[in-house]
Amino acid sequence: MNKLVHIGVRRIFRGVRAVLLAAIIAVVALLSACDTGEEKTVINILTVRAMDNVEEFIESKMPDVDFVYEKLPYPTEQLRRLKNGVGSELVLLPQFSSWDVSQYLLDISDIEASSAYIGTVMQPLNEDGKVYLLPLPGRYSGYIINETLFKEAGFDIPQTTDELISALSAMKAAGIGTGEDGYNFAMFSEYNTDLGMFLIGAIVPDFLGTIRGEEWLGGLYGGTTSFAASGYNAFELYDRFLSAELIDPQVVSKQKNTVLINDRMALGYLCAAFGGSDDFSQMIKFNEEFSAKGEAPKYTYRMLPMMSDVGNPAWVIRAPSGYIGINAANDEKTTDKCREILNILSTTEGQEALSRDLREGISYLRGSNPVESFVPAGLEEAIGNGYVYNVQFPGKTIEHFGSTFRKVAAGRLDYNEAVAAVDDYWKNGSEEADYEMSVVGVVYKDMIMENYNVRLGETELGNFIADCVAEASGAELAVVNGGGIRGSLYKGEVHGSDLSAVCPYDNLITVIETDGKTIKKMLENGVAMCTEELPGGRFLQVSGLKYVFDSSRPRAERLISVTLADGAPIEDDKLYTIAINDYMAGRSGYAEGNGDDYEMLNIYSEDDPKGNVRLVKETELTYRDALKMYFAAHEGGELYAELEGRITDLAKQNAENAE
Repeated sequence: MNKLVHIGVRRIFRGVRAVLLAAIIAVVALLSACDTGEEKTVINILTVRAMDNVEEFIESKMPDVDFVYEKLPYPTEQLRRLKNGVGSELVLLPQFSSWDVSQYLLDISDIEASSAYIGTVMQPLNEDGKVYLLPLPGRYSGYIINETLFKEAGFDIPQTTDELISALSAMKAAGIGTGEDGYNFAMFSEYNTDLGMFLIGAIVPDFLGTIRGEEWLGGLYGGTTSFAASGYNAFELYDRFLSAELIDPQVVSKQKNTVLINDRMALGYLCAAFGGSDDFSQMIKFNEEFSAKGEAPKYTYRMLPMMSDVGNPAWVIRAPSGYIGINAANDEKTTDKCREILNILSTTEGQEALSRDLREGISYLRGSNPVESFVPAGLEEAIGNGYVYNVQFPGKTIEHFGSTFRKVAAGRLDYNEAVAAVDDYWKNGSEEADYEMSVVGVVYKDMIMENYNVRLGETELGNFIADCVAEASGAELAVVNGGGIRGSLYKGEVHGSDLSAVCPYDNLITVIETDGKTIKKMLENGVAMCTEELPGGRFLQVSGLKYVFDSSRPRAERLISVTLADGAPIEDDKLYTIAINDYMAGRSGYAEGNGDDYEMLNIYSEDDPKGNVRLVKETELTYRDALKMYFAAHEGGELYAELEGRITDLAKQNAENAE
């Protein structure tokens, strides 16, 4: 063999040997790293929606981080967890107060991300030169109309609020776009911030969007003026819709269920609604699904900005969907990882991941443009002309506006009292009433509401509340709908504010007498919406009862057995006294999902068949009252509840056994 060939072959073998050696070294190094027991840094976050895109993005940029999100149905629970020392490493807040953020969040003024966002949005987040939160991508809000129905009724696209109200009134009189409740307009009102956006947005075109409004807002920040002194009634627009009988005040005040707006708009049973750009996209999606199944015509939709009746420009209003910060209780290593996460989320790529998960694509990064797919049809002209108003007030002012709005709708405050209440909040911060701050009792262990657990099976919290209701009412049995439980009770002192957070609704406990057959129908209805994807609030926590069901079976065929707490069977023809609430008993009827289909318990609604029940007594007590009475009756004791096998889901049990 030629000498040069020999040399070439040797070089090839040496090269191959070097590559193999390098690979072996890399594998050994990897195995050695594993042997050291080094683990990824776990960063938790609580969120209303899934964050799969954010999780994938963060872990692709930071392989040493395990990003974990927990879906939390009620945003207010986030702050309560922080106060009880069990908050997540990264903190998402829908609204905030200055006192809360300075107590529980880390000053992030020194990270790159704090200077990446536009100044008008960051200004209200600046607390004495410190920044604790960054804005998440936001959404536009406005009037969403069914454009097809308007055209079919002979109306042009409204250009003023007067035109909108006049068109809706005429269409309502003609029965166009109305549902069972007779209304053809609604507002998204599940959260106080939704209502607050309507009130604040209503005064933008003719006040906040004017020079006079800008001067007033500057004075408000400086403490030299007030809402009452503005001379502009933020509740006036609502009053106009109410006077025209276009809106149901019982829905706004939460005396009825929230209107199923997206479904009704998609089916053509609403002509218009006040909502956000995410709602707009959901309506289109739902209508496509309904029309494909032949359940609705194909509709087109349009979002209208907030309009003037005196010739001022129409304004598009927008606001962040929430805010993100870092838990001050984190250790140093975790804090460093959280800082890095905020920096990478404050890039175009990071904002896109957030937008996909939040379904809201308006980033507040400097120089960013809105994602076109998140800009509803109808807003293009106003946005192009620069009439976009960033609704930003310090603290929870917008949320407080919404909360006060509910009291106006319920008739508990007049407009002047409502404005005075908002001004008092603005001046005095989030200082709570004496009762809210008082200790009402002590619990021995955490009783947690998380991941919809009170809507899926037995929980310590559900048992505890049901037992409180049974004792307060004097009934032998009691049931509590999981949708009425909105927060956790934590080990230690319980304050009045905790009871309001856990059970915020004003539904009243009612004692009825009914037979075992009706009780079985009631429990069957309770498990009808028991799904992991979106469990229904009708699920029943119980006292004095035990029941077994199988969530894998078809609806109306899930209930397996029912007994009393001692194991004695429930007899179909035997009568029992049971505490329910007036919501289930048809106080608001059963249209629009009110009463959660508990028609078999109906004693109040004249529009629905009466159930096989007899009213024993009306207690005038809420779930909150029952909790308060229970703590008072057992004063001095550390109270808690255990899992006792009151509720069993065979499908879940079988799945756990298979593991």
